[in-house]
Amino acid sequence: MNFFNQLMASLTSISTSNLDTIVGAVQNVMYALFGLLTVGAVILSIVLAYKFFTADSEDKRKNAKKQLIYALIGVIVLIVMLAFAPQIVTLIKDAAKGN
Repeated sequence: MNFFNQLMASLTSISTSNLDTIVGAVQNVMYALFGLLTVGAVILSIVLAYKFFTADSEDKRKNAKKQLIYALIGVIVLIVMLAFAPQIVTLIKDAAKGN
């Protein structure tokens, strides 16, 4: 709890112009990271789908299916995180401004 209080105190001491610059930089990094992770997850899904369809034994097919499900869950999690990103940025800005 002490860490959170120190973090909030440091955020409230940031000026508005610096805050916009910091939040903008974090936002750019966050969106770039989401993009890279999404591309990686989609490529992984395609590779795993190929692995699933070309599997020659039931065990390999079952393993590929399990991995494909995990990759698709990862894509869904990334999409949900991307949907909540603007709300998180707004929350950080409001907390730093003391609202």
